[in-house]
Amino acid sequence: MDYLAGFTLGLMLQLSVGPVFFTVLHLSIKRGFTEGIKMTCAVALVDAFYICLSFTSISVLLRMPDIKMMISFFAMIVLIYFGVTFIKSARNKSNKAVAFKGNSFSYGIKITLMNPLTIVFWSGTFGSLISANKLAGFASAMIYASGCVTATLFFLGLTSLSGKYLTWLVKANKLRYIDYAIGSSLIVFGVKMFWASLN
Repeated sequence: MDYLAGFTLGLMLQLSVGPVFFTVLHLSIKRGFTEGIKMTCAVALVDAFYICLSFTSISVLLRMPDIKMMISFFAMIVLIYFGVTFIKSARNKSNKAVAFKGNSFSYGIKITLMNPLTIVFWSGTFGSLISANKLAGFASAMIYASGCVTATLFFLGLTSLSGKYLTWLVKANKLRYIDYAIGSSLIVFGVKMFWASLN
């Protein structure tokens, strides 16, 4: 029961589409399903790390308005940087995966670690569950957390698969427009997130 509840919660987080979804989709389109899965595993690993952190006192600090605003500002800068990188990739006539020069797994680690919504969400969620005594002990919390991480693997795995089939439907010379769309989305997402932290 705890596993299913955790899976449902994790799926709800994934359905609130953000920068990680767009980057996994982009990577699977440009480099294929296998590279998308590598990044998916990296995202799931960071999710697990952040969930573990949510059981510590750091979760209390992250709920402080000033701290959240600072994290959101830093994240906005990072997301704008990634967004500009995607747009520059779209302008590259050869349409190579310029935005992904390095290892897919390490890239997934970086962009997920730099997304403050993940740690803020998990710390707030598990903090609330623990204070409400909805998790009966350590074993229950771990089962619940494993459901959350599985949801990440499931949803982003499907995203990687959809990216593979998109390459069959979209002509190569049109793929650059996906770069423009994803780059713009990351920039807008970063600005909106920081604006929300000010209110």
